[in-house]
Amino acid sequence: MSEPQSLMIQIHGIVQGVGMRPFLYKTANAFQLTGFVKNKGASVVIVLSGEPEAMDGFLNELTNNSPPNAVLHHIDISFHPKLHFQDFKILHSAEDEKIQGCLLPDLAICQDCLDDILNHHDRRFAYAFTNCTNCGPRYSIIKDLPYDRRNTTMGTFTMCEDCNEEYENPENRRFHAQPNACPVCGPRYILLHGNGEQIECETPIEMGKQLLKDGKILAIKGIGGYHLVCNAENETAVATLRRRKNRPHKPFAMMTCKLEDAMKICFVNPKEKETISNNKRPIVLLKKDPTTFLPDNIAPKLSHYGVMLPYTPLHYLLFDENLKYLIMTSGNISGMPICYKDEDALEKLSDVADYFLIHNREIMTPIDDSVVKVINDDVLLSRCGRGYAPVALPLNAPNELLAVGGNQKASLCFVHNQLAHISQYMGELHYLEACKEYTLVLDRLSRLLKAAPQAIAHDLHPNYFSTQYAKRQEITTIAVQHHHAHMVACMAENNFYDEGIGIIFDGTGMGEDGAIWGGEFFIGSRSQFKRVGHLEYVTLQGGDSAIEEPWKCALSYFDAIHESIEPFFPNLDKVQVQVVEKALEKKVNCYQSSSMGRLFDCVAAVLLGCSRISYEAQAAIELESLVDSSITGTYRFTISERAGTFILGYQSILESVLEDLRKHEPISVISSKFHNTISKATIDCACRIREEYLLDNVFLGGGVFENTYLLKKVITGLKAMDFQVFYNQKVPLNDGGLSFGQAAVAASILEERAYVSGSSNKNYFGEWKVCQR
Repeated sequence: MSEPQSLMIQIHGIVQGVGMRPFLYKTANAFQLTGFVKNKGASVVIVLSGEPEAMDGFLNELTNNSPPNAVLHHIDISFHPKLHFQDFKILHSAEDEKIQGCLLPDLAICQDCLDDILNHHDRRFAYAFTNCTNCGPRYSIIKDLPYDRRNTTMGTFTMCEDCNEEYENPENRRFHAQPNACPVCGPRYILLHGNGEQIECETPIEMGKQLLKDGKILAIKGIGGYHLVCNAENETAVATLRRRKNRPHKPFAMMTCKLEDAMKICFVNPKEKETISNNKRPIVLLKKDPTTFLPDNIAPKLSHYGVMLPYTPLHYLLFDENLKYLIMTSGNISGMPICYKDEDALEKLSDVADYFLIHNREIMTPIDDSVVKVINDDVLLSRCGRGYAPVALPLNAPNELLAVGGNQKASLCFVHNQLAHISQYMGELHYLEACKEYTLVLDRLSRLLKAAPQAIAHDLHPNYFSTQYAKRQEITTIAVQHHHAHMVACMAENNFYDEGIGIIFDGTGMGEDGAIWGGEFFIGSRSQFKRVGHLEYVTLQGGDSAIEEPWKCALSYFDAIHESIEPFFPNLDKVQVQVVEKALEKKVNCYQSSSMGRLFDCVAAVLLGCSRISYEAQAAIELESLVDSSITGTYRFTISERAGTFILGYQSILESVLEDLRKHEPISVISSKFHNTISKATIDCACRIREEYLLDNVFLGGGVFENTYLLKKVITGLKAMDFQVFYNQKVPLNDGGLSFGQAAVAASILEERAYVSGSSNKNYFGEWKVCQR
């Protein structure tokens, strides 16, 4: 028999709050090994003693059969001097300032806990805060690491004897489940009138359910903030919510009681079934069944619903046979951050909600629901939120970094220990409230990760709040061009280090020449790029107002091709049109743009007669919803070469659109041909770039590729031409992934500079700071 030995094993990754320690306890006992396990910082440390064969079996179980919610990034193994332990124990956690790890996202209720709350004989029957080591809140309640109860907002709730017994028993699935609670000792819900006055009742959740059936609107406090909720089958209630929330057109997300209920209103393929049912429980964009019985005002003029399944005990308790579909939209006034503090919700939502269903567990970090879609059997993340955030992805970097993202779909990215930690979606930084929450999340993440960034990456645009924040810090700043960040976000996610072709279609983004780019063809690497093609420039008038009023986009494009918009917008104020025309003539408040998003706005405005939008990209989204995939026709387009740059012209495309309009072709036909044309032109341009530069790896990015039809067509067309095609899945294609791309660009620049200087230490930062700023 081999001599006994002792090992020290340190596991890094998502290893706390996932049942890792009880798993290790049971595995060690199964192999008759002695020693101990404990949390250390954000890692798990095991000291193990026993026969080498048993050690091998333990390590095999650890690497191949670890808990389902655990993610192992790497394992450090070394010999330990102590050989003799009496048994195997779980020890208290140890603080370690040097160790930073991953933060676990909030997890949907597991089947075991669901069985508990539905079992009349269980002590947790109908208890809305039931959880175990396999499910429940994590990121939203964490105050500090290590992940122990005292470092969460559950620290104020003292466990009763029964809960404490579960918590201390390694054989129980609630062993060290930090949010463990029951009706005797845990948080509870109360029901309030809209004016904040409490309603005395024994079963506030049951009463809340009845109010929903009666057509009322409830503000309900959940895991990451408040939802505004009403019965989705009640058209009047939905209309009332729209009016009060000041959200006339933007689609509402829905929650259905069961997957079978979702399948009654949508087409759901196998991958979508798997995605909507997983323990992240995102909102999944699903194609509407045209025979749906739900009101049109849930997602007006759109072809898809955003649907999710219940993910907390409370959600399951709200449904029954007579209430199967709920509107479940973020608890805010449109454009503002989600409410998560009770006093703020009562103040800001009192004019929207008839009643409040609130609980007394503090939300530490607000987090919206995630939004995903399935394309070609791949799951693409459109909004990074609950269940996904914070995302941790490998990223080689010589030093710690912070990347601050853009101005829309704000996110942050901290890089340390070769991991990029990407925050949740934080909305638009046009509003003071959003900027305040952005800085709070930045400070909170920095503290949780014990991050000490030595450089900050930011967008080129000087007026972004995120850029201004970066420039106020007394460390090195690295400006990253917007669309290069999109390209490199895709490269980094796909672990690609060579040169490739970037095709980035976006709405905005400052270019190196001061123009607003957004229809871009790059070649380059993580650290540098060359602009080798773009959509032809147009002079746009009106700044942000051209986005909010797409008729101005149409006027600018039509002015360039010497056409009038008046036949398409008969109700526009003629004086206002003349003012914009004069401003274009005199170049007042005008800018050059190659934005693909603005070209889509122009065509959508003309085809739909849309003069003003009420949410981002509304006209273009409605235009996509009209596409008929059976139509294969295209319009004329031109790709010319000027000074070594390919220029995709828009004149012939727009003239062809107008020609079809004048022939009274159906709008669906024109929309389809326009989408097909942009796809074909994109593929043709990529082929010309390949001929010139001998590159065949293509990286797609930018918010315009949220257009599912366009993305599919471009992917399919490029692959048919033997390109290798990459696109983001783990971070959003849109500006929600910008911070990750900025971080990857900055990391590559710093790595190259360190290599050139022959230094691998941190001293070069000070010198570089002097020459950069």
